[in-house]
Amino acid sequence: MPKSEEVLLRPIEKKDAFSVYLWELDQETQHVTQSEIKVSLQNIYALIEQQNDVYNSSQLRMMVCLSRRNAAIGMIDLYDIDFKSGNAYVGVLIAEKLLRNKGYARQALILMAKYAKKELELICLKAMVQHHNEASIALFESLNYVKYAEKTVDSTLISFKLNL
Repeated sequence: MPKSEEVLLRPIEKKDAFSVYLWELDQETQHVTQSEIKVSLQNIYALIEQQNDVYNSSQLRMMVCLSRRNAAIGMIDLYDIDFKSGNAYVGVLIAEKLLRNKGYARQALILMAKYAKKELELICLKAMVQHHNEASIALFESLNYVKYAEKTVDSTLISFKLNL
């Protein structure tokens, strides 16, 4: 499991399903994510089942936990993984609102980038951020993700990428 002094990433487990369900239903979360999947416990359980084979599902969700305890404070995803090109999209959420702006999302993104490069042999991570999500824009820019032009269905999204 990827780990730093303060944060560890662990695979999502069935016991996380209800928390993830509540996080996904949160209006603030929905305002900044681009999820097109209808939120249901059934969909979350199906996603958890798919985590056994990232090469077939082309996605990986890990729970962001504080190192001193195993309780999840958020999640980080790799999705639309293209193993041929070595690219994947990344998204992160610190769902526990009192724990935001403390550097945990930053640490999770650093850990995921190392994992993606070493374990999955990816060469580039990309992110799509709503233009009004100033905190996420600042976060990705602080980690040396660069803006690039990518045609999207929604013109309110900003594309970032990081070569690993």
